[in-house]
Amino acid sequence: MRIALLGAGTVGAAVARLAARRPALKIEIAGAFVRDASRARDGVPRLTANAFDLLDDATVDVVVEVLGGEEPARSLMLAAFERGKHVVTANKMALATHWAELQAAARVAKRELRYEASVGGAMPIIATLRELAGTKVVSLRGILNGTTNFILTKMEDDATFFEDALGAAQRAGYTEADASMDLDGFDPAYKLAICVATIERRPFDPGLVRRESVRGVSRDRLADARRRAKRLRYVAAADFGAKAVKARVGLEEVDEGSILAAPRGPENAAEIATADAGTIQLRGPGAGGEATATAILGDVLALASRR
Repeated sequence: MRIALLGAGTVGAAVARLAARRPALKIEIAGAFVRDASRARDGVPRLTANAFDLLDDATVDVVVEVLGGEEPARSLMLAAFERGKHVVTANKMALATHWAELQAAARVAKRELRYEASVGGAMPIIATLRELAGTKVVSLRGILNGTTNFILTKMEDDATFFEDALGAAQRAGYTEADASMDLDGFDPAYKLAICVATIERRPFDPGLVRRESVRGVSRDRLADARRRAKRLRYVAAADFGAKAVKARVGLEEVDEGSILAAPRGPENAAEIATADAGTIQLRGPGAGGEATATAILGDVLALASRR
């Protein structure tokens, strides 16, 4: 399977490293679209500042989009479909905001849009939700943002202040370039919208997700919850009613023995309640280049298995 990378930053570089480390996967990197093609990237044989050098390459089977943001990611994914390529993306903003357009383009091209890496890192939540198509999902609750979970668990474990825990998250490379994406709930809202759209098989506007900021949470509030056998977590939740889906992101006390209290640092977790299949729990690495790259390669291999 020959793939083209749109982006060769933390995640794109990790995809190239993992593909090189595991030759048995038979994934070949055709090249990468980057803003500065003069700076070499390990494991990427061909760099270009013109994405269409790769999109127009007839030997490329799959375009892996890891640019982030809405544009040019959206336009390039649409262009990839127009040229008969499959698309694998980790881009929650572009996918959540332009769900209908991207899915329609994939259908017209008779190609696949795969997006496991857009939610939960290496935690296979999208694959799980797809497998639940035969039952009704009643509710979904999850820790879907590794940055805020890192901040809260660091404050909890080290009795540190919010600003110090945020600084540690930034130094570790967990935060988005714009920290408000994490702290004000935009990142988990996009991810929750993607989960809802996957379950409902129709677009779900991320603007309908009610958001509470995590900024300024105090050590006292965390300690008080702990004294009552609770943990304070930044939870993304959706309840699937008969007429509407109610979705929210915010601080919530969870039982200390629950799956949502379990993740440490940038880990993610999810609890999916169904009408017929009981409650399903997931947990896994939610942040970092290699965790995301693992999900991307899983999608690439799924496409390869259908050739």
